[in-house]
Amino acid sequence: MTSMVWLHSAHAQEMQPSARQQTSTSQPFTIPASDLGTALLRAGAIAEVRIVFDPRRLAGIETTGLAGRFTLDEALSRLLHGTGLRHRMDEQGSVRLEEASPAAGLKQPAVASEAVPQSLLAAALDEVVVVAPAELDRPAKDDAYRVARSTSVMTRDDIERSRGTSVGDIFKGATGVLVGENRNSGGLDINIRGMQGQGRVPILVDGARQETTVYRGYSGVASRSYIDPDLIGGIQIDKGPVMSAEGTGATGGLVSMRTINADDIVQPGKDFGLRLRGQAIGNNSGASVAPGTSAGLFMGRPGDSGHVYRTDCVTPSICTPALPNEWGHPEGRNRPSTFDFKNWAGSVAAAKRLETIDLVAAYAQRRQGNYYAGKHGPTAWMDVSDTRKLPFYTEVRPAIQGATIFEGGERIPGSNFQSKSGMLKAKAFLPADQELELSYLRYSSAYAELMPSQILRFSGLNPVSQPYDSDVTVDTYTSRYRWNPSENPLIDLRANLWHTFTDASNNNPFSDDLDEGTRQEYRRTGLDVTNTSTLHHPGRWGESQLRYGLSVQSEDVRYVLPEGTQRAGGPAGNNGDRDEYSAFAAWQYKPTPSITFDAGLRHTRFKSFDLQTVFDPTSPRCVDTDGDGTCDPLPHHNKRSGTAPIVSLTWEPGNSGLQLYGRYAEAYRMPSLFESTFSARPDISLNPEHARNKEIGINFLKDGLLRSGDKLRLKFAYFRNHTSDYLTRTSPNLWEEGVDENRFMGFTMRNIDSAAFGGIELSGSYDMGAIFTEFGVTKYNRIEICHTGSYRIYQCNNYGIANSYINNMVPPNWHGNLTLGTRLLERKLVLGVRGIFMGQRNNTPQYNDDTDHGFLKVVPWHAYRTFDFFASYKVSDRVSIDFNLDNFTDRYYLDALSLGLIPAPGRTARLGVTLQF
Repeated sequence: MTSMVWLHSAHAQEMQPSARQQTSTSQPFTIPASDLGTALLRAGAIAEVRIVFDPRRLAGIETTGLAGRFTLDEALSRLLHGTGLRHRMDEQGSVRLEEASPAAGLKQPAVASEAVPQSLLAAALDEVVVVAPAELDRPAKDDAYRVARSTSVMTRDDIERSRGTSVGDIFKGATGVLVGENRNSGGLDINIRGMQGQGRVPILVDGARQETTVYRGYSGVASRSYIDPDLIGGIQIDKGPVMSAEGTGATGGLVSMRTINADDIVQPGKDFGLRLRGQAIGNNSGASVAPGTSAGLFMGRPGDSGHVYRTDCVTPSICTPALPNEWGHPEGRNRPSTFDFKNWAGSVAAAKRLETIDLVAAYAQRRQGNYYAGKHGPTAWMDVSDTRKLPFYTEVRPAIQGATIFEGGERIPGSNFQSKSGMLKAKAFLPADQELELSYLRYSSAYAELMPSQILRFSGLNPVSQPYDSDVTVDTYTSRYRWNPSENPLIDLRANLWHTFTDASNNNPFSDDLDEGTRQEYRRTGLDVTNTSTLHHPGRWGESQLRYGLSVQSEDVRYVLPEGTQRAGGPAGNNGDRDEYSAFAAWQYKPTPSITFDAGLRHTRFKSFDLQTVFDPTSPRCVDTDGDGTCDPLPHHNKRSGTAPIVSLTWEPGNSGLQLYGRYAEAYRMPSLFESTFSARPDISLNPEHARNKEIGINFLKDGLLRSGDKLRLKFAYFRNHTSDYLTRTSPNLWEEGVDENRFMGFTMRNIDSAAFGGIELSGSYDMGAIFTEFGVTKYNRIEICHTGSYRIYQCNNYGIANSYINNMVPPNWHGNLTLGTRLLERKLVLGVRGIFMGQRNNTPQYNDDTDHGFLKVVPWHAYRTFDFFASYKVSDRVSIDFNLDNFTDRYYLDALSLGLIPAPGRTARLGVTLQF
């Protein structure tokens, strides 16, 4: 017997009487490019109509997708155009496929299996039930196992499951993905397979880039993008270079976020939807503590006898200073109980569907006080074992031991955060198969953050205290257009025009008046245009597809001082402009349904203009026209270009669900705006980074492997990523301008020889319905950073370079995740546990440490394991309850890729309620 697949909605019985009405009622359809069977299941789920078809007949048939407002008849006709099939509705209200009449003039596609007699379509066949809409996101996640590259998809359920305390926690279960400096600011700085920052991994919000770079002192920089998790509808993560207009400069990968739309809010069959969400959060202080409040262990004030104390004195009068009875700050150890919810987050979203337009409005707000660290792990403690016995007393030299200076269960300064976000979106379905989407997103936040050097350089010598708040406001405007006429396969045109403006201040944590009020303003404007042309070749020549497009981006940054003030020593900060242009063309060819060849070429060029390059006073190029004793800032230009290919080959043997692929991808990343305007020296020319990535992989996607209805997904990849001319900050070389043999001055932005990361990665899932699991692990077998310069002992090592930003971007040697869950009570209740497993990064050697003579120290976080519990219960179609207990073992640990020694939150409970009308 041949298997018949049909889609059954949870409300199929009550919907069947109106099924015929659905064929004549216009509604929005958004179906991505996929195989025809997946596309039909999505169409049936959207319309809540059962669709019955023979999967053998659809084998090897692909569709470019569908987007717009259609009746079900129109949607199915477009999807089935050129397939030799047509649809009809039976007396039970189900849609069935059948062979089209030859007179219809439809093209007969090449299929993987032999022709299926029309009589088979009418036969009584075994049926496989696919439940929707609860499983609607499953096909989107399956895309990761159908392409010749490493990619993954995060659905709305994944985001809810991984909310955590910081925004970056939503990526905790993404294989090969880490978040840098996750406990500061609420921003996102994504690391994919060792590549991070300065546009190496662009984060797109509805196609717009808003990344800004924040200077973090001697310890480096953080690249930040901002969005509230309640406004995210889905995320796609591509690892390595991609051949798309939006992927210009993405040497490490691309993170594409979609904000919520009408489909996320309006229930099927309705034209209006309202979603209310509230969340209570524990393990924090409620309101932020007052600036200046001290925390952490502290050995004493500078000058207190060199931090030497006395004990065992023959007379009390000579015990000065006496050894304290208690170290640290007891007022910071008043941790609340697990279920004492002192902070909150909430959002409201509404959507209205009109005849030709969808309208969406949303608002989200959250408030988080200072969180508390866990208690179990390498917590800080005071070691007083270093003693020296003298005739009348004993000298004690205390030392802080542990991963950082903060005690277990202590309130962490600089971890408070609050934000407000608003969004307006309109999507118009225009005549002639056109769409236009306009959106505006505003994000505003106030937060405190500890400068990493405040802990790294002065730990135990000066007290660490709560800093004054910094703030950031981001405005994001997007306009997205698509024209995809069904009768013309040569046109699938997409255009995206966007603008972002970021206004940010970063207060100095050591003083409340130093540089108070200094701000940076970033502006970015971009245009992306792409067209896809699908070509059907006659005879046995297969099918091919052409993709081509261009992108333009213009950006500027200004360092703003309060009116009437000027920093001593002249201008500082980033001031400059940057323009970037890119064009690409790619060809995908399928000579047979089982073989796919894809090749493309991208050309990129850029120019930058630094408004304030400052020369050293000893330089012959120093000019002091105003007589203030310092060199005048002089503009500095840079202009570069490069062309890079991407080639891949995929083989799918038969209908086994197995896919083998190989991929070679190059990409150029031009110097970023920050790199072009900070620590740049006029005698050092900045060249683009050149990435060369190799990947060999296996995909396996199989339904019904061990039992009817189960789903197994596996992806294995071997990758080797090498980036020559890697751009980073270093120390100046002795032969360069402004440096002599007796003085090692400042920092310099430059191209080092290379940075390379290679290893293996395994990810997958297995779903039996009642029980499911997801897992992933990344293991590095090669980490190599090479630089030729002064004070270098070896050209290459696996840990870093003096004063280089890359030092704390090196991922641990391995990291993984494992989720185990179950669905109970007719799938209304979902329970599960997720484990995060983090190995240790490569340590610096005891001797001949190449980073030892620089200010930027390698952060030696410990290996750790954390476990999160999650539960969700769907009370009804309108009410659902979520409960999370993050880090329920109360582990004390430092996040991988943290710049400063700030421990992560301890055990944290979150309770959320969602109402949908």
